[in-house]
Amino acid sequence: MITLVLSLADALRYRFAVSPLAEVVVLSRAMALPDAFAQGAPAAWLRRHDLIRRRLEREHDLRPLLVLMASGPCFPYFLTPTNEGALGDFDRELAEVRAAPEERARAEIEQCLSAWTELEPSVERQLCSRDAPSLLADLLTLVWQALVAPSWPLIRDVLERDVLYRSRALARGGLAALFGGLAPLITLAEPELQIQCKGIDATRVLDGRGLLLKPSVFIWPYAGTSLDETQPAELRYPARGVASLFWGPQPHEGALANLIGATRAQVLAVLDEPMHTSGLARLFKRSPGNIADHLKALRDSGLIDRARAGRHVIYSRSPLGDALLVGAEPAAARIAEQKWRGGFADPSALVPAR
Repeated sequence: MITLVLSLADALRYRFAVSPLAEVVVLSRAMALPDAFAQGAPAAWLRRHDLIRRRLEREHDLRPLLVLMASGPCFPYFLTPTNEGALGDFDRELAEVRAAPEERARAEIEQCLSAWTELEPSVERQLCSRDAPSLLADLLTLVWQALVAPSWPLIRDVLERDVLYRSRALARGGLAALFGGLAPLITLAEPELQIQCKGIDATRVLDGRGLLLKPSVFIWPYAGTSLDETQPAELRYPARGVASLFWGPQPHEGALANLIGATRAQVLAVLDEPMHTSGLARLFKRSPGNIADHLKALRDSGLIDRARAGRHVIYSRSPLGDALLVGAEPAAARIAEQKWRGGFADPSALVPAR
């Protein structure tokens, strides 16, 4: 278990980040450690993209990257820079990896290599060279281009929805609500945040710079944090709604679909969490114009509300929409909806059966 000791100054400085590079690193670890990641979101993703992964490993020598990813519970910290000013920008994150100080990169790589009793000489030479950060950046780019970039808009939608959900939870119920639903993987026992991490027992006292929260679609069933005290603390945790990447919206049948139409009933169900038009269009595999027409009809009926958040107009279900969707059995309806939306009420749903 890793324990983060929080202070009041830290609690006042919570913030969120979306990191495509962190997603690529976690997926690379799943490729390098298939037994450790035999279950959960990364295993399901790699099975779905098995032919692409096999071609990637056949056409490119990924061994230097995979050796580091398989060296134990830790990997070089410089591969996941904080870089808060480049949220969601893979190229800028990668530029920071290439620019990692030589001494730091060498020390972190050597620490990982010390876990190996036997290593191929050619791989060891590459990882011990001055060009190792650039080589690893190139290999991470290959993984990104093959396995993540084609689906990044959908992945980013899931991550941004999680940030919106937890931001609202923080406003409503403080830190307890922010971390609600993540136990026992992550548990708040004030003033400590306890993170289950097999093979590591450590404590880090935060220094008042706060905590950077990074949702991840590929990290479940694990969570991650940095023990590098020279860098701001960060926490990588499983994002909500990952199942939508695999199955998409489920058909909505019954009286509500007959009343307002099947598609509008689906949209209303999905808007349990705020979303924008482009994200809904990707989720439903329809044009933004088609989704906008459905949103206008739902809003004109008072079933959804809208608000601007940054560059997007965000839609969410109104109290009237809640009442119409939930009906006379709110608890049962909520539970059923959570299961198909990928909430952690049913974690096994993240691994599609073959």
